[in-house]
Amino acid sequence: MVSRRPLLLLTRPKPSSEAFWEALPAESREAVDYLINPLLSIHVTGPLPALEDVSGLIFTSANALDAYAALGGSVLDIPVIAVGAATGQATRAFGFETEIAGGTADHLVRHVLDRGYKGQLVHLRGEIAIGDVAQRLTAAGVATSEVILYGQVLEPFSPTTREALSQDRPILAPVFSPRTALQFGRESDGIGDVSFAAISQSVADVLPKEAASRTRVADTPNRDGMVKLVKEMIAHAVTLERRI
Repeated sequence: MVSRRPLLLLTRPKPSSEAFWEALPAESREAVDYLINPLLSIHVTGPLPALEDVSGLIFTSANALDAYAALGGSVLDIPVIAVGAATGQATRAFGFETEIAGGTADHLVRHVLDRGYKGQLVHLRGEIAIGDVAQRLTAAGVATSEVILYGQVLEPFSPTTREALSQDRPILAPVFSPRTALQFGRESDGIGDVSFAAISQSVADVLPKEAASRTRVADTPNRDGMVKLVKEMIAHAVTLERRI
């Protein structure tokens, strides 16, 4: 017999999905089943440039830090500016002195300008990134270059995921990027109903139009906001199932 327990479908790369699962409260994790099916895979490309004359590093994802470490990067005696709390936690754990912006590219640019950085800064990122951080900072007078350390390859749903999506049970899916949201829509065409938790309105806007009534947007565009939203959605799904 197929379980009627809500299923949480996590589609970020495995380390990020596992970290998000562990960030949820215990009562939320105990109330659902979960499945990890990354819709993006990370492929380190490099190379890592010389960074001796750099006055600060910018990270807008923990994936960039993982790639930095895989390419032999070490802790440097320069500040790191992280886009949000989750990325900042990772860079601090690595050993960097880290400043944390407000969770978006706009927040990061404002943070750098407000603190009077003069450059040279380097944004370490993947081949797909949003926000034009380096270009905007350079245009504002803070010389900033960017280095691509990894590629992001779209991946399909596995047969296990397709089977799960066809089941008569609540499916909850957090989505963290427009590219993942688009891929989710392509892969889930004609397969069941899914309730989405979107990290921002820009992510929600690229989900399938028919999912609009089943999509909620986090109050804040960061992991804390998503944890709060998914916790609420799990509680709501559990309450509805108990009424059936």
